Amino acid sequence: MAVVTAPKAECLEICPQHPYYFRDGDHHVILIGVSDRSLFTIWQNEKGFSWRKYLDELADHHLNYVRQDVFSWGTLLAPVHYPAQFSNPAWPFARTGPGMAIDGKPKFNLTKFNQSYFEERLKPFLREAETRGIYVELTLFEGFHSRGFAESLYAEANNINRLGLQPRDVTSDAALSNPSLMTIQHAYVDKVLVETAEFSNVIYEIANETGGKQWVAHLIDYIHHHPTHPCGLVSAGEQTTSFDPRTGDNDIVVKHRGGGGLYATDADVYNHHLALLRFRVGKPVIHNEYFLFANRSTDDVNFPRKIMWADFTAGGHSNFFDFAFWRGTGRTVDDGQPSRSPAPEILRGGQYLLNFLTENKVKFWTMLPYDELAVVKGKSKPYIFTLARPGEEYICYVLGDGPVTIELQPMEGSFTACWYDPKGGQFLGSAHRVQGEGRCLFQSPSFKQDIVLYVQRP
Repeated sequence: MAVVTAPKAECLEICPQHPYYFRDGDHHVILIGVSDRSLFTIWQNEKGFSWRKYLDELADHHLNYVRQDVFSWGTLLAPVHYPAQFSNPAWPFARTGPGMAIDGKPKFNLTKFNQSYFEERLKPFLREAETRGIYVELTLFEGFHSRGFAESLYAEANNINRLGLQPRDVTSDAALSNPSLMTIQHAYVDKVLVETAEFSNVIYEIANETGGKQWVAHLIDYIHHHPTHPCGLVSAGEQTTSFDPRTGDNDIVVKHRGGGGLYATDADVYNHHLALLRFRVGKPVIHNEYFLFANRSTDDVNFPRKIMWADFTAGGHSNFFDFAFWRGTGRTVDDGQPSRSPAPEILRGGQYLLNFLTENKVKFWTMLPYDELAVVKGKSKPYIFTLARPGEEYICYVLGDGPVTIELQPMEGSFTACWYDPKGGQFLGSAHRVQGEGRCLFQSPSFKQDIVLYVQRP
């Protein structure tokens, strides 16, 4: 049976027989989620946002995955710049002083921890997420450019530790030659691992879009060999340096938007799907960050659903991330509007995908991308992505407007076929029998935006 939501007492692990997917006890898991990385900063405020409500909404839509920064290393002035969204800030390091940081509060001591952060934010979130069957990818570090470094905890003006750092020193290979810095970073990783050791629903991500090749490799090895590391799952993070997550010792490959175009059109979805396939090297592949509004993307709330299906049919996992909803309307970063939930179309997009797998008992972990098995024809020049066990089970995701005709092969023998609407979460009509003799043609009903053909041997 395919259960894609609820974790059990065991740790999440990579399935030994099917290494592109996860296993939790005797259940196979595909990760689909919706996140904002700054949740521990937004947290809960008098403007109506609640982290518990956020987790409830994910659980209500059967979503099972979020990605969160353990905390923000570099946004001390965010509550000043964005008071409608960040009105309840907190940090895991103690603010002991002497002296004041740029936000007018005591400087940090990066060798002392604020235990209340772990007891009142990190651990309750992980506990409630675990109860709701949600896995959490915790991002440990982030990089800095000169422009934003002054707001970081690493900046000389904001801590008492006299590290003398430049922006690019923090996560580059040069960090390995700075004993004071590495002592702080090791102690921080130690603390996170100790405080999260009781939870079975955690993946550790080294850094977001940063990190020298040797520095990332060092921290992956450090976590893997840590005595209090509860599970063996570490992702390197999306790297912009020479570290290659496809060949490193990281357990999971994560990918961001790069190589997939501007993420605004169906052609961009197609290009992304092809790019994700190139990351399949025997490890789970998670597409853990893509947007609406931001980075010249679209404002079409249907777009995340299309990406989720493009990720799934590439044999990957998917996490929609955007500050578009948690920080106002999203059309600007600071529009004065309080945080709110993401559009229901986005939540339902992931829900209907997971429901499709569970309700039809799809053995997705045994399936592989086989785009070459299906050809689609239609007036709108649609795209088609196929995940299959050839000769047994086929899931063909069609992107575009229909009706369309799909030619599927090789198919020998008797099959059942039906059409699924990923927007409404229901089948369009009843299943019908098909007799395969090498290849089969399938004619779809009329549809807008996308549709799924599901074919299986009875």
